[in-house]
Amino acid sequence: MIYLSKSANRHAGLFLCYICLAFLCLGSFGANEMIAMAKQARPSGIKGLDDRVRVDVKEYPWRTVGRLNRDGNFCTGVLVARDKILTAAHCFWNSRTRRWSQAKFYHFVVGYDKGKYAGHAKGVSYKTVFKELPDLTRYSLKREDDWAILTLDKPLGDIFGTVPLSPLKGQYFVQKSRKNGDIVQAGYSKDFAHVLTVHKECKITDYARLGTNREPVYFHQCDATRGDSGSPIFHFEQGNYSLMAIHSATGMTNAGKIIGIAIPTRQFFQHLRN
Repeated sequence: MIYLSKSANRHAGLFLCYICLAFLCLGSFGANEMIAMAKQARPSGIKGLDDRVRVDVKEYPWRTVGRLNRDGNFCTGVLVARDKILTAAHCFWNSRTRRWSQAKFYHFVVGYDKGKYAGHAKGVSYKTVFKELPDLTRYSLKREDDWAILTLDKPLGDIFGTVPLSPLKGQYFVQKSRKNGDIVQAGYSKDFAHVLTVHKECKITDYARLGTNREPVYFHQCDATRGDSGSPIFHFEQGNYSLMAIHSATGMTNAGKIIGIAIPTRQFFQHLRN
């Protein structure tokens, strides 16, 4: 046991008071101040400066973006039909049980902001590129196949709207991104888990294959980290938003540069129409 002198006890008491005061001060900060402080931590997936900002989740298209929750974990999804969202396929893989989880255990909330939400629905079923879901302990999920369409038990799209899929080809966005800055990513990052953040004017740097006989993916410089899996990357043109891709993962080039990898809409366009 450690004994303190009366003087030490007074100093310890003052120290605890300072700690309490610090927490009270932190509690008085607004969300933007907290984001500014959290940015100093620089989680993986932040490329260069942290360009994420908060947006009004009541406005379009941000109200179509939601958190996909299960047992304390979450991904991001976006409404693309009255009762369907797009997200990343790996969000349904349970790494603890090493099995694919059932759709009924997932909850999708839109307009989510600091514990409050505007709409909620549960999962009913989900579709991937696979006819039968593979065992990911034996099969490595190809990045271009990392997408899933989740059917919901409520038509949230009728209330909050949906985002159309862009039919434009990949190289078009690489060129547009370099010229106009009209590419926007929105998601619920793990370090800002309770607010929607957006990276406006982020860059699509390439449209390429990760191997022979594989479908191409986007390489991007949007600030997206854990929790942003499945988050939409929008194309904004002439006052309209369309979905050009969903974020899948963060990787690194041979030169050591951090890049984001996103799945083009062409990968799931026909699956959504069927």
